[in-house]
Amino acid sequence: MDRKQKTIIFLIVTLVITIIGVAIIENINSTYNKQLIHEVNNKAKENLAALRFELESALVNDIYLTSTLADIATIDFQNRNEVLNKISEAVILKSGHLTSVGFAKDDIIDFVYPFESNAKAIGLVYKNKPEQWKDIKKARMTKQILISGPISLIQGGKALIVRVPVFYDYPNKNKYWGVISGVINYDKLFETLTSMKNFEKYDLSIVDVSDSRQTSFIYGQPKVIDNYLFYEEVKLPYGKWGIYLSHSKHNTDYFNDNVRIIAYPLLFCFIILFLSIAILYITNEHRAYHDALTKTPNRRYLIKKLAKIFKQAKLGNIDGTFIVVNIDIDKFKHINDNYGHAAGDKVLTVLSKRIENNLRKNDIVARMGGDEFLLLINFKNDSINIKDRVINIVNDVTQNTILFDGKQIPISITSGYVVYDESIANFWDMLILADKSMYNKKTY
Repeated sequence: MDRKQKTIIFLIVTLVITIIGVAIIENINSTYNKQLIHEVNNKAKENLAALRFELESALVNDIYLTSTLADIATIDFQNRNEVLNKISEAVILKSGHLTSVGFAKDDIIDFVYPFESNAKAIGLVYKNKPEQWKDIKKARMTKQILISGPISLIQGGKALIVRVPVFYDYPNKNKYWGVISGVINYDKLFETLTSMKNFEKYDLSIVDVSDSRQTSFIYGQPKVIDNYLFYEEVKLPYGKWGIYLSHSKHNTDYFNDNVRIIAYPLLFCFIILFLSIAILYITNEHRAYHDALTKTPNRRYLIKKLAKIFKQAKLGNIDGTFIVVNIDIDKFKHINDNYGHAAGDKVLTVLSKRIENNLRKNDIVARMGGDEFLLLINFKNDSINIKDRVINIVNDVTQNTILFDGKQIPISITSGYVVYDESIANFWDMLILADKSMYNKKTY
């Protein structure tokens, strides 16, 4: 396997490692994010349940406090307004969300607290206010406390209204007295819900879902109900509110790239390390098996290949035969002495290239050291004249002089060869025989 083939194999292995590495990282990242989503969603569910409980508790408390006023609404007593002022003040202080209350006997407001900011409401007939009358009428008909709104206040802001229907004959609730209304500060109610801070990265919507035919938006982003992830229900004395929750597009808690951030640099470093080792391996192996001057295979490489083909030949696994050719440059010392060692190096380089050009791809030329070369040539067709083939190679590589520093250096070589034969015991004997064949013809 040559250097190019090994390089291709290492590149393919690198590509496979990269693909497998990316697949593993993405799988781990996907698993991690699924687990993260599961944890984030569970936390969101817990927080949503906590919000539902807190909101329900706050509303029920305001409803209860407002409903306590019904116990005295039907009673006629002296200093009625003074007593109602004190009781209403106590109710508002206990609530924290209620800002005012109003009594409406026969659905006409006759008392408000605090008076200064609500004096204009005295004498208001609910029947003349269609947007409020429908809730008053519903409270009377159902005999249940309900919450209406939110409505915009004249003085600014929004409010939710607790409507408490009052009856003379409680608990039979047949003789209607009127209605008590408690005004809940909309902004203050939701600002005091500590659970709200857990939903800064979520889209949340609170909707009155008491009537399945028609929903009424109360708080948050209306679009959430079309694509929500989680839902909680606030139970009220009459009706219910739905809390819808979905991830905001700005919420990155449910997606994390930590696995990629850590793993991809590690994979990159591993690939760089692998490629570095591969390059060093290929480079060092090439150096170990090739001559530094001529870049041709060296003695170690040729012996390795010769041992392999000799073994195959002994087993009868080769098609044809092969020869070992020993080549030695004549009077090489003379070239070094007369033209310089640089000229000698040039002769070795050019000669090795010429020999290589006369060989086929599966043949080998190797520099054995000094001015000696060995050729390993395969013959698949027995009709080819081996002797003529060797002579042609010798003639072709020596017919032209070598130009160095403006001087023409004539080249002469001596060659000897041995053809593989089953009688040869081992490949070392082939090297010895080729060497003897060459030295029998050597001209010094």
